[in-house]
Amino acid sequence: MLWNLPHIAVPVEPLFYIGPLGFTSTLLLAIVNALLIFIVFFLFSARKKLLPGRVQGALEWLVQSMLGLCEEVAGKTKGRKFFPWVFGIFIVVLLANIWEVIPGVETIGQINTELPGCANAASAGLFLADKSVSNCITPLFRPPSTDLNFTLAIAIISVVVTQIYGWRILGVKAQLGRYFSLREGIIGLFVGLLEAVLEVARIISFGFRLFGNLFAGGVLLLVIGFLLPFVGAIPFYFLEIFVAFIQAFVFAMLTLIFLTLGTTSHGHEDAEEEHAAEMQHEKQLRAEQALER
Repeated sequence: MLWNLPHIAVPVEPLFYIGPLGFTSTLLLAIVNALLIFIVFFLFSARKKLLPGRVQGALEWLVQSMLGLCEEVAGKTKGRKFFPWVFGIFIVVLLANIWEVIPGVETIGQINTELPGCANAASAGLFLADKSVSNCITPLFRPPSTDLNFTLAIAIISVVVTQIYGWRILGVKAQLGRYFSLREGIIGLFVGLLEAVLEVARIISFGFRLFGNLFAGGVLLLVIGFLLPFVGAIPFYFLEIFVAFIQAFVFAMLTLIFLTLGTTSHGHEDAEEEHAAEMQHEKQLRAEQALER
């Protein structure tokens, strides 16, 4: 073999500490992730052309497609309100996933003598340059989506935003009625409480779905690269790019669906309550438009 199979661990090992807090390789790439998105869209908005080039055209197509999808699922008014969150989650997760197929990510790092069998490892060396320490590397860069902290954070944002819009659009009474209602007796109350539990369960479902797919994909690339160096992993790179896009799209679409369902009154709500919720939403929308002007 050209190198040893690198050390694979689910927890992310800190690169250094800032007081009691560890600064990890996934946090580093998450910061880079955010900066890249900010720079690209800042330049895009600052240098827009009437006749767009390829990059501007691709970005405009992506924005328009996602906006159209949001309006189709949630309606024009709510779709436009949900769009920044849905599109933001899609872009952040997509770029966080794509890091997995960038050369050097998870393969270049610093020697960690605390890993099993690495007590006498040299103090310097790179993954592809020194076989003797290739399994003693703590990666300097690791995709954010392979860190459960990152995926759970995105999931929490998705669920919390859904609740915030539910309270704002439906109002306090209608929102509480989704979870605590005796109109249908004990069965209705049980179903409402079960729905409240499912809101929390979504965090676990979201977080582990993304983490599991991306972490498994990273391990697959490392193992195939170990068994068949150079060429063995090439087909799997295209598979991982596809998975990265699909996972980001699924995450964003589930957020959109939950936002839509979370801001829609139940079928057994009185027409008067539904009308009041709609009027409150329209009033708030007109106020926001007046402030924008």
